[in-house]
Amino acid sequence: MGGQGATVAEFVRTSGPLRGAALQRLALACAATMARLHARGMAGLRLSRESVALGARGQVFIGWRPSAAAYEGAVADDVRAWADLVVFAATGARDGDPAVLPPALRLAVAQCRRPDHEARPRAADLLRVLLGQSVAAAVAGVDDLLAC
Repeated sequence: MGGQGATVAEFVRTSGPLRGAALQRLALACAATMARLHARGMAGLRLSRESVALGARGQVFIGWRPSAAAYEGAVADDVRAWADLVVFAATGARDGDPAVLPPALRLAVAQCRRPDHEARPRAADLLRVLLGQSVAAAVAGVDDLLAC
């Protein structure tokens, strides 16, 4: 990750799982970046504990690596990868128990881990949930959501 900080895997290994505001910041930053890239037609980000780094001031860096996967399938896979990353960050285990997550984040993770690709939320919808937006905000674009 080029000196930008420790990857999530390194951080969790040395400092333990993320909690509270640090976990929320990671979840939101990754979802926001994913939503922006998806809105621009880029998917197949391969988010993982090795491709996301945490900066010294709490910032999150994503070393996204687009794949050649079909866009729609890649979008659903990105959302699933986001959920797996959040669970790992909170538990320190690949198959960790999402019960340790705060309720709203636990619900978002569960929706993103649905077996049916088509039943998973899109990144923009996930971002709305994480930002606490109402259904009335559903017509807003990703950039509009992040301007709040």
